[in-house]
Amino acid sequence: MLPLQTTPERIALNRITFGARDFDIANVKRMGWSAWVREQLDAPRGDDPALAAYLAAQRMHIEYPAYENKPYYSWPAVNEDRPLNYLTMSSAQIWAKTLQISPAADYREMARAYNELCSGVVIRATHSRYQLREFMADFWLNHFSISSAKDEQTKNALIVFDRDVIRPNVFGNFRLMLEVVTTSASMLKYLDNADSEANQPNENYARELMELHTLGRGAYLGKVSNADTAAKGFTDEDIIQASRAFSGWTLQQGTHFINGKNENTGVFAYNPNQHNYNAGFCLGFDLSFFKYAEVAQGLKVLDLVATHPATAQFVCTKLCRRIFGDAPPPAVIARAVAAFSAKADQPDQMKHVLNAILLDGPEISQGPAVKVRRPLERIVALARATDAKILANEYWATALRNVSDVPFSWPTPDGRPDTNEFWLNTATNLETWNQMQYLGAGLYGTTVYFTHDILAQTPPEAIKSPSLFVEYWVGSIIGYALSSEAMYALTKTTEYYMSALASYPAKTIGERLYSEVIAVIATAPEFVNR
Repeated sequence: MLPLQTTPERIALNRITFGARDFDIANVKRMGWSAWVREQLDAPRGDDPALAAYLAAQRMHIEYPAYENKPYYSWPAVNEDRPLNYLTMSSAQIWAKTLQISPAADYREMARAYNELCSGVVIRATHSRYQLREFMADFWLNHFSISSAKDEQTKNALIVFDRDVIRPNVFGNFRLMLEVVTTSASMLKYLDNADSEANQPNENYARELMELHTLGRGAYLGKVSNADTAAKGFTDEDIIQASRAFSGWTLQQGTHFINGKNENTGVFAYNPNQHNYNAGFCLGFDLSFFKYAEVAQGLKVLDLVATHPATAQFVCTKLCRRIFGDAPPPAVIARAVAAFSAKADQPDQMKHVLNAILLDGPEISQGPAVKVRRPLERIVALARATDAKILANEYWATALRNVSDVPFSWPTPDGRPDTNEFWLNTATNLETWNQMQYLGAGLYGTTVYFTHDILAQTPPEAIKSPSLFVEYWVGSIIGYALSSEAMYALTKTTEYYMSALASYPAKTIGERLYSEVIAVIATAPEFVNR
């Protein structure tokens, strides 16, 4: 008999993972919530061994015809199942490979790095033991949002941005994260700072740094600075001075001579010939003090924005909204802001913030689930609940394009909206349900995106009992009983398919029950809200 309401463990886990499974809930009950959180926060660098082995074993098909148009571009035909080679390449290797294949290769070859990246994101979200790290990686990647549509170099460098810039720093120091983000190839290209010139510094990055990454739009005070503005927020004048400070922060990209060389490696470089030396007061500090100290002006700007009171409020509120919903508990925000400010000089600053949110009060396991899962979150949560194995496939870079939830695809630097209103609409819900219905039910023909065996997971006594089948899968996916009307409708549907498909192979029966019953369970509000 299913319980009539959820448990505190399931509430808490669903808020900071990509879907609580029965195994996870049992693990929390065994360890205790505090021990589970601390284990997650102490995750070793890189993928856990099982996940690393799984990724290494993945193969993704690539196929295209030969092309010959000498003396311009020519390439042989390709038809192979290839490992996810890009995911382990160094920054220099990816940059060199991008120069080699773009545009002198088939478009499928040019898309390969991005397809591998998207597959890796979904596989990690589904299979990683360290779910809190995946949750925070998703948060920071949206906070420092970069669109893959910018150009091939920006897009391919996102592998390094995801792997080496964001993931190692999700629980670390915010100021350090700002610096590695600012000097990353993807961000320098995306917000045009790599092309900022001394005679006309580009303001794109400086503006987004203050407006989106640190102080927040609510801290914008207008055009002109005065004696009071520095403590309250930022102005257009602050952006202008910051843009001068960051001019010269560029890449070795084959467009400028830097230290007498014109290299094209994608490595961060400071070019004094691109630097504007006229930066003055920014957020109350006179940057001219570091006028001839190379990157010191830019570093000082990062210091100023990272420690500004508005930044603590903006970042912590945004994180709490991601966890709790559109109206996070004020007491949680207050604790997070206090920890963010008090631990600003600590290497594990964000770990302290998460401790304050998750362990220093009871809110994480209280209250109804009101935060709507994005489309990709719903697919991953259902995959986790059905013990599915995500397979690398170019699908993950295209399938959710119609609902704006493909990784690294949001077109503007503000990142995907994180409000229920944006994701709760008929078109999004229908498209998401269609994808969930098709993915695990063999409805895409011979192409396989994830695998599972529904009947093998179902208890023997439930395989021929519609009511027990429904009870088992509602319990696995949601954790407690739906309304009596919903349970009845699901049972009648299951009864029909069990009877109609009785003579079919077990695989077919499992696929149809997945499509017509399990995927329908995942449309319930009790699943849509995490």
